[in-house]
Amino acid sequence: MASEKKSSLLYVLKILKESTDEKHKLTYAEIGEKLYQMFGIEIERKTIAGNVDVLIEHGFDIVKCGKNGLYLGERDFEDGELLFLIDAIYSSKSMPTKYAKDLAGKLTKSFSRFKRKMFNHLEKFDDGSDFDNKQIFYSIEILNTAIEQKKKVEFQYGAYGINKELVLKGDGKFYKINPYFMVNSRGKYYLVCNNDKYDDISNYKIENIRGARIIEEDAKPIESVKGGENFSIKDYIKEHIYMMAGKTVNAEIKIYSENKVNDFLDWFGKDVFINKNKNGEILASLKVNEDALVYWALQYGDHIEVLKPADTREKIKLKLEEMLKKYN
Repeated sequence: MASEKKSSLLYVLKILKESTDEKHKLTYAEIGEKLYQMFGIEIERKTIAGNVDVLIEHGFDIVKCGKNGLYLGERDFEDGELLFLIDAIYSSKSMPTKYAKDLAGKLTKSFSRFKRKMFNHLEKFDDGSDFDNKQIFYSIEILNTAIEQKKKVEFQYGAYGINKELVLKGDGKFYKINPYFMVNSRGKYYLVCNNDKYDDISNYKIENIRGARIIEEDAKPIESVKGGENFSIKDYIKEHIYMMAGKTVNAEIKIYSENKVNDFLDWFGKDVFINKNKNGEILASLKVNEDALVYWALQYGDHIEVLKPADTREKIKLKLEEMLKKYN
């Protein structure tokens, strides 16, 4: 009986979490009924009131409303915070729909059953590109541990083919990697690292990693890798908008429509230099990965023009000529 009364404290908290909020209150008598219906426990109203006081003493925001009952107030998240988090989960292109919904469900568990209904209108668009890859959670956990412990990792790496299955590269060989950061770029997760065979920084799409394991070798310090001196992950992400490897260039871009300045800032951030010259031309200067700039310029080509560097401009021209041949 004594242990039953002790456990009733947790059951009272569970009932308050599940069945109360600012619009839905319960009296002590109603809590007692639910304790019996849900858990088969019979305790006095006085004991329930004592349990509530203990929960309040331990920091739970239980609001008493006189004869109208009581409810659990402050939760782990505000409504807007939870909406934002669920929307972020659903925006991930790396997370399969099933797992996104499961994770969102775990987040909403801290809310009452009445409040959870308000999140039902959020839906993840399933375009068929998020393959059933629960492996990504395992890979992220292993990589995070390796980064924290400054250890090397090994993993297999592949790419999805026309049959929508991952085909491992190099007949399934293991790549030895020095991991440094994990980043989310445009809804995809990438590992920023160094392939142990080379001396530069590279990226791997985490959803394409298989069989990740930590090996008992200390990782190379990022400072010892080409491009790693005074490395800033913030600058790296800003320069590598598509997470492509390769060199970084100082570019100058002409934006032909003021309406497209917002799109430009969405991609490159607000730290870039942008102004209107005396001729009314909108010019922007930035440091960016060259391959990413070429790819981006093809996407926004009818609204922008890459003025510098000259060799990057030439690469864009050659790409356009190749595309034109296909359509001729």
